Amino acid sequence: MNMLCCAAFRFSYLDLWIAALDYDFTRDIYGDVCAEFSMGHEALGYWVTHELGTRQSSIQDIFSAIAQLQSHQRFEYELEGAEYNLLLSRENATVRAHALDSDYGEDEPEEDMDLYDQESSSSCGLDDFAEMLNGWLRFISDKKGR
Repeated sequence: MNMLCCAAFRFSYLDLWIAALDYDFTRDIYGDVCAEFSMGHEALGYWVTHELGTRQSSIQDIFSAIAQLQSHQRFEYELEGAEYNLLLSRENATVRAHALDSDYGEDEPEEDMDLYDQESSSSCGLDDFAEMLNGWLRFISDKKGR
């Protein structure tokens, strides 16, 4: 079973459609789940697949934190993972690799060079994140896809 989703925002003053999240939930031939996200949001896909996976209790904890953020009972929420952290604020969700916080020492890029980190950090709006997470929960709960 595949689930393809796209969340979009419309900026009326510019009359443009900008895709916020484009993702696909799939199962491989062994029944393992996978979340694939479009360019710019790859870190979310890795985090959903490998850090969150099918742990429904963790998903429920995140939904509780989102509800607390939306009702102004807390300012932020952080979930530390093995390779990535999830940081939620009242407006945004960010997934960030631990490797980005490492001290590179002598391996640091030269002054006029940038470190490629686009697949190591992703952000989206909190509402879009909650919608995606709800879709992931439905997807992993669907036993027919196995």
